[in-house]
Amino acid sequence: MENAIQLYEVGKFEEAYKIFYSEAISNKNSEAQLYLGMMYEAGEGVLCNIETATKWYKKSYRQKNLDAGFRLATISQTTTCRC
Repeated sequence: MENAIQLYEVGKFEEAYKIFYSEAISNKNSEAQLYLGMMYEAGEGVLCNIETATKWYKKSYRQKNLDAGFRLATISQTTTCRC
Protein backbone atom coordinates (compact mmCIF):
# COMPACT_ATOMS: atom_id res chain seq x y z
CA MET A 1 0.00 0.00 0.00
CA GLU A 2 2.80 2.40 0.82
CA ASN A 3 4.17 1.99 -2.71
CA ALA A 4 0.73 2.67 -4.22
CA ILE A 5 0.32 5.84 -2.16
CA GLN A 6 3.75 7.06 -3.26
CA LEU A 7 2.84 6.41 -6.89
CA TYR A 8 -0.45 8.24 -6.41
CA GLU A 9 1.27 11.24 -4.83
CA VAL A 10 3.67 11.65 -7.77
CA GLY A 11 0.86 11.36 -10.32
CA LYS A 12 1.50 7.81 -11.54
CA PHE A 13 -2.19 7.06 -11.29
CA GLU A 14 -2.38 4.06 -13.63
CA GLU A 15 0.30 2.20 -11.68
CA ALA A 16 -1.23 3.17 -8.34
CA TYR A 17 -4.68 2.08 -9.54
CA LYS A 18 -3.53 -1.47 -10.20
CA ILE A 19 -2.21 -1.84 -6.66
CA PHE A 20 -5.16 -0.12 -5.02
CA TYR A 21 -7.62 -2.24 -6.99
CA SER A 22 -5.83 -5.47 -6.12
CA GLU A 23 -5.73 -4.53 -2.42
CA ALA A 24 -9.36 -3.40 -2.42
CA ILE A 25 -10.59 -6.63 -3.99
CA SER A 26 -8.22 -9.23 -2.54
CA ASN A 27 -7.78 -7.86 0.97
CA LYS A 28 -10.82 -5.58 1.30
CA ASN A 29 -8.37 -2.85 2.27
CA SER A 30 -10.39 0.23 3.30
CA GLU A 31 -7.57 2.64 2.51
CA ALA A 32 -7.26 1.24 -1.01
CA GLN A 33 -11.03 1.55 -1.41
CA LEU A 34 -10.82 5.18 -0.27
CA TYR A 35 -8.11 5.96 -2.81
CA LEU A 36 -10.11 4.30 -5.59
CA GLY A 37 -13.05 6.51 -4.68
CA MET A 38 -10.82 9.57 -4.80
CA MET A 39 -9.45 8.56 -8.17
CA TYR A 40 -12.91 8.07 -9.66
CA GLU A 41 -14.18 11.31 -8.16
CA ALA A 42 -11.29 13.33 -9.59
CA GLY A 43 -10.71 11.37 -12.81
CA GLU A 44 -7.15 10.49 -11.85
CA GLY A 45 -6.02 7.65 -14.10
CA VAL A 46 -9.64 6.63 -14.71
CA LEU A 47 -12.68 8.26 -16.23
CA CYS A 48 -14.56 10.49 -13.82
CA ASN A 49 -17.50 8.55 -12.40
CA ILE A 50 -19.39 9.77 -9.33
CA GLU A 51 -21.40 6.53 -9.01
CA THR A 52 -18.24 4.42 -8.95
CA ALA A 53 -16.54 6.83 -6.54
CA THR A 54 -19.55 6.56 -4.23
CA LYS A 55 -19.43 2.77 -4.41
CA TRP A 56 -15.80 2.69 -3.30
CA TYR A 57 -16.37 5.27 -0.56
CA LYS A 58 -19.27 3.21 0.81
CA LYS A 59 -17.17 0.04 0.87
CA SER A 60 -14.44 1.88 2.76
CA TYR A 61 -16.84 3.58 5.16
CA ARG A 62 -18.48 0.25 6.04
CA GLN A 63 -15.08 -0.67 7.45
CA LYS A 64 -15.11 2.42 9.68
CA ASN A 65 -12.89 4.60 7.48
CA LEU A 66 -13.92 8.09 8.62
CA ASP A 67 -12.23 9.81 5.66
CA ALA A 68 -14.51 7.83 3.37
CA GLY A 69 -17.51 8.92 5.45
CA PHE A 70 -16.50 12.55 5.03
CA ARG A 71 -16.07 12.13 1.31
CA LEU A 72 -19.47 10.44 1.06
CA ALA A 73 -21.03 13.42 2.79
CA THR A 74 -19.36 15.91 0.47
CA ILE A 75 -19.82 13.93 -2.73
CA SER A 76 -23.57 13.80 -2.15
CA GLN A 77 -23.58 17.60 -2.34
CA THR A 78 -22.06 17.59 -5.82
CA THR A 79 -23.47 16.12 -8.97
CA THR A 80 -20.43 16.40 -11.19
CA CYS A 81 -16.93 15.04 -11.11
CA ARG A 82 -14.19 17.16 -9.65
CA CYS A 83 -11.98 16.95 -12.68
